[in-house]
Amino acid sequence: MSLLKKLFGFARLRIRSGPNQGLWWSATSGSRYLRGDFVRGKASCLQRLAMPGEVVWDIGSHRGFTVLVESRAVGPTGRVVAFEPNPESRRLLETHLRWNRTANVTVFPWAMGDGEGEMSFGWERKNPDAATLPALEKRSSSLACHLGGEGHRVRMRHVDGIIRDGAAPAPTLMKIDVEGAELGVLEGASALLASEPRLAIVLATHGPAVHDACCERLRREGMEVVEAENVAMGKRDGWGAIGDADVLAFKPGRAVAPDVKSAFAAIGLHG
Repeated sequence: MSLLKKLFGFARLRIRSGPNQGLWWSATSGSRYLRGDFVRGKASCLQRLAMPGEVVWDIGSHRGFTVLVESRAVGPTGRVVAFEPNPESRRLLETHLRWNRTANVTVFPWAMGDGEGEMSFGWERKNPDAATLPALEKRSSSLACHLGGEGHRVRMRHVDGIIRDGAAPAPTLMKIDVEGAELGVLEGASALLASEPRLAIVLATHGPAVHDACCERLRREGMEVVEAENVAMGKRDGWGAIGDADVLAFKPGRAVAPDVKSAFAAIGLHG
């Protein structure tokens, strides 16, 4: 951590606009958050998708921006379960929850995949394709989520195992942003995908191969899939030009308003 962040890590400002308007945020973590511009389109759709009293899982919570959106949307009778294995990001996530007196969020330090065990975050593959994802032994990540390369190991869990052992209640809405391991997370949620008729998923994909594999997997479960505009941008200009692309998928038992689907489909560069 830089000296500046050490000195000013506890300085806080109000977010100026968007679904998190008025909430406290770290002054050192970037102006896009404070303006309310961070994944503005996705945040707005999450605000409308999450229902009062619902259980939401935020897998790959980073510093907690979307967690705060979900927490507000589900209200005091709902619950958000946040997963963030990066200790630096998790520290800021927990700080933001504390500053905003958020009482309906539980944070776990686990990486999520298709099984149980341990894994390391590294730089070997920038955007692993679908064929490499199930191994999950060496997952590459963005700069923001780098965990120390080969030497940093974290516990890996999967959705169905967490539900089965009662560590967290089953979700009806999941936001997944896991830097290329998204197909593994979906495979680790096979029982939930098959059994929950109200399930909706907001998914960030990190390359054309994994994007297509994830969409195929979701459609096999009978889910309607809505691709954001940034998917077409990634296929046209290359995924490196956009970073990630966004997908909304939901079961027939989930009522999603046409204007929400249209708003999601319009999400462009940077979410």
